[in-house]
Amino acid sequence: MTQVQLSKVWFVVSAALLYYALNSWIVAQGGNEVFGAKLVLSQRVPAAMIAILVCSVLAIASSAIGLLYARRGGTQWHERIPIVGFEEIKTGSNEGRVYQATMLALLSGLPFIAMIYFWHSLLTAKVMASDGSEKLIGLWNLDWLWSLRLSDPARICTNFAAGTHDPCSGSATILPGVEPALFACLTLVALIAVIQHWRAVLR
Repeated sequence: MTQVQLSKVWFVVSAALLYYALNSWIVAQGGNEVFGAKLVLSQRVPAAMIAILVCSVLAIASSAIGLLYARRGGTQWHERIPIVGFEEIKTGSNEGRVYQATMLALLSGLPFIAMIYFWHSLLTAKVMASDGSEKLIGLWNLDWLWSLRLSDPARICTNFAAGTHDPCSGSATILPGVEPALFACLTLVALIAVIQHWRAVLR
């Protein structure tokens, strides 16, 4: 692929990443999706869980494309960032440098800032056993792994109110210890990919 084609592919993937990250962040704050993004779940904690998964995968893809572009790019940092929205611009000009830096920060950096909030929502959520006992367990509980209770997921709650008819509202199923570890590994891979991309740009 040519550099122009890589720029277009990078923009599509990165724009999807930014769009999903911002919509998930808005929902996690209690708002509504922008432009009817129905792939975003409507409850805060489930939305954050899915956002970690989707944003990590998109960040890996975006960074891989950006890294390829940077390695084929010029000698200056602004020449190693895909050009968004134009066939060609003078990236060496003052406004060109500002534009390139803004696109990199907006399409690659901002989604990872949103990921911090998604992880905060996940780590601070209450997790309840699914046996009806209203027993709270830890998010990193490894009993599910060691006792092979993979067919009996727990419930992670957007809101928890003990003693009510439904103490765990806005819930989603989760395998404590197992799913958080998988999410953490995927996020780490995405972070490494982003760092490699940015290092190639700024080398």
